[in-house]
Amino acid sequence: MIAKHRQRSGRKTELGINETQKIATRVFQAVNRYKLGLGGRPRFKSLSRGLRSIEGKSNKTGLKFNIEKSVLSWCKHDYCVFIDPQDDFLQRALRSEGRSGFKKVKYCRLVRKTIKGKNRFYLQVVLEGQAPIKHIYASTSERLSIDPGPQTIAVFSDVWAGKIKVSPSAQVDEKRLRCIQRSMDRSLRKSNPDCYESDGTLRKGCVLKKTKGYEKRIQRLQECHRKAAATRRCEHGQLINLLLSMAGDIRVEKNQWKAFQRGHFGKSLGKSGISGFIERLKSKAESAGLKVTEVKPYKLKLSQYDPYTDQYRKKSLNERWHSLGESSEWIQLDVMSALLLQCADLEEEKHIPTEVIKTLEGVKQLLRDAGYVILKPSSNGESNPTFASEPKAVTPEKVRLEIFCGASDSYL
Repeated sequence: MIAKHRQRSGRKTELGINETQKIATRVFQAVNRYKLGLGGRPRFKSLSRGLRSIEGKSNKTGLKFNIEKSVLSWCKHDYCVFIDPQDDFLQRALRSEGRSGFKKVKYCRLVRKTIKGKNRFYLQVVLEGQAPIKHIYASTSERLSIDPGPQTIAVFSDVWAGKIKVSPSAQVDEKRLRCIQRSMDRSLRKSNPDCYESDGTLRKGCVLKKTKGYEKRIQRLQECHRKAAATRRCEHGQLINLLLSMAGDIRVEKNQWKAFQRGHFGKSLGKSGISGFIERLKSKAESAGLKVTEVKPYKLKLSQYDPYTDQYRKKSLNERWHSLGESSEWIQLDVMSALLLQCADLEEEKHIPTEVIKTLEGVKQLLRDAGYVILKPSSNGESNPTFASEPKAVTPEKVRLEIFCGASDSYL
């Protein structure tokens, strides 16, 4: 069946059988995910949209990469591949041990990206063996706990405790996006006056004509989202490397992000990409031989548990502080949840209140200095309010400076 479709498409000389089978595999996986409720409805890639990537199964037919000459052979044509000579990691990844030769190419993938309205093509090469070490991570004896939120994560470990921004710089200019979208709508209405009803709604089945100005506006809109996505992915990688350098055994509270999207946090989740961050953290830890454990909140109930009374109490969404027993101090709720997760017994799925209190007393002064532990207000209201404004989450770069350089050297 695949061979018949390949022959009837008129692109038999452009697509090898391996590339065609890979496309068929992607189609089957997309339909299968949709049927199982794991993904959205598959969309047909038209000629105007095209494919974003194409890959083979081996380096013998179809897409063939000559690693020694840096030449890609495809469809009876040869294309030169630029390899940055200043990229030391790339040079070490291509070379075999001892740098006596090159590694064997298993297969390669051609990726198309649209940058500033122009197509850029990149070659991804899958090599035999393991990639060289790029970062030095901590051992699995070091533990770290994470309480993820829509845009920040609360972290607690023996090295550092507080809240970190997941993607501080990946912000889209909403005002500019609205201006571009309104301009696109005006362009469509002006060039297609017969496709709209008297009340301004679009007529069903009408084919819209898109002007060159409209296409340029689409490119500007896509460029804004591309920059934000690229920045978000880069910052995710930096934060993941920082967390894995702090601990090799990471505990993460598992959240239902689909439920968050249906609630009041849809736009916040889109800006931070917290779900993709968690998945990438698990993937990177697994490849490095480290451990990431997702803990279901149904048993432990981290935001409800009080270690001083050994009881649970539900809190409203605006309650962001937790009282520390009979003392006059309150701790930030997310940091407290990360602390409870750090001291919990995951095998028995229960809390150890004595260990929680002991750990908290040891780091209380550091949490006071960071603003995560505050005093309870007096009767005259001179002190801080009970539900005071939370301290701002810091960037991963500031955390890196505090851990590896010290707080006094953070200005460097």
